[in-house]
Amino acid sequence: MLGAIAVMVALRLAFLGVPAGRDEAGFLIVGNAWGHGASLYGDYWVDRPPLLVELMDLAGTVTVLRLLGLLACVLMVLGVSRAAYVVRGAAAARWAAGAAALMAAAPWFGVARTNGEMLASPFVAWGFALAAQALLRPGPRSRVLALGAGALAGCALLIKQTIADGLVFAVVLGVAIAWQERSRRREVLVVLGAGGLGLLAVLALGLVGAAARGTTPHELFDAIVTFRAQAGEVIRRSASGATTQRLWVLLATWLGSGLAFISALTAWQALRHREPVVLATVGVVAFVSGAAILGGSYWGHYLFQLIPAAALATGLLFDRIGRRARLGLAAFIVVMTAGNLAWNVIEASEEGRQAEVVGTWLSQSGHTGDTAVIAYGQPNVLGNAEMSSPYPYLWSLPVRTLDPDLTTLSRVLDGPARPTWVVDWSGIRTWGIEPARVTVALGRHYRHVAEMCGRSVWLDRRVERTLADPGACP
Repeated sequence: MLGAIAVMVALRLAFLGVPAGRDEAGFLIVGNAWGHGASLYGDYWVDRPPLLVELMDLAGTVTVLRLLGLLACVLMVLGVSRAAYVVRGAAAARWAAGAAALMAAAPWFGVARTNGEMLASPFVAWGFALAAQALLRPGPRSRVLALGAGALAGCALLIKQTIADGLVFAVVLGVAIAWQERSRRREVLVVLGAGGLGLLAVLALGLVGAAARGTTPHELFDAIVTFRAQAGEVIRRSASGATTQRLWVLLATWLGSGLAFISALTAWQALRHREPVVLATVGVVAFVSGAAILGGSYWGHYLFQLIPAAALATGLLFDRIGRRARLGLAAFIVVMTAGNLAWNVIEASEEGRQAEVVGTWLSQSGHTGDTAVIAYGQPNVLGNAEMSSPYPYLWSLPVRTLDPDLTTLSRVLDGPARPTWVVDWSGIRTWGIEPARVTVALGRHYRHVAEMCGRSVWLDRRVERTLADPGACP
């Protein structure tokens, strides 16, 4: 197991220097600025629960955030291994740890950058372990273990509202045990009740902590529940061809990574043997897959959420399939992952490079205290520029959902605290957005000063800046 973790760490460190992703930069900006302000998290808005923002505030920089993500992966591997050991023993633990470490080093799951799924993964994995121990090995500590499992499930939900994997696992496992062993129903009910108590306690603690920093429960509900429903309708109504392309890439990754085979094999074994822990694992896989598809955005890093359950399934099923099948599955996953790694090394992704160039240019051209708005999204430009934004929405989906006619943005551009710089990244007129007011505000208060990597840059007419030499665009 230690060898698998060492390989994962080495492979992950090789990608430590890639440019900041949009989510990394945006969440760091929100976390570092969280306090009492005019929007959800201080002066910024994002549709994520407070523990994620707390972790971003703790990290502070992209490098520290990625090291935190690496630590999360190590803890996830250990948690999956422990869960498999509780159910099947040492051999299962080794298989589960190897699968988790291999998948947590694969670039096609977005592991080069740290995301919410990655930060939540240790809470999910150790939640599996504690729930399995509490329900499968009943004893005097079962209620305490269940309380811990519920608390860990609550932490995962406070990082991303759709990561209910630990809750699903515990409930399905408990129901399956109670269904098959009637004599244990009262005991299972008590254990699940203790887990529910731990879950509610952590969620309440998270809400109290957020309120102390100026983010109310009502605002959080609007952001992580109401907004998601509204955004889903916006995506359904206005999605571009890029959305369909991401769906096909997501499905291809699911097939090529081995996740599809593991999921199908686990489902088959669950139908044949009706073993409670395998049923619980299938329940998690089905829940995560449904959440990834129903969300409508289809980003590749959503598949990272499947890793704890898929790795646990690998450990649980190693003795249920023949030796040749085990070796064949392992060889397939290793070869495909190695090919994916080699491709990412040889054909280094240009994702984030343009944002790095434009952001660096802004930093070199600006003065201390300058602010900027990127229309629309691309908070990694702001991160590279080391500038804040007076506009609360750092991603395009909140703009399209909450400010589609750009009333708020035009008010910002017309106001006395308007940004020093405006970068037209994706076209002022894009799907779902009516730009008329912004066009007027730009013409009234800004002058066009540069084209960087095909992006238009505007400067407030009230200020003068010496423009830096443009960097080479990828």
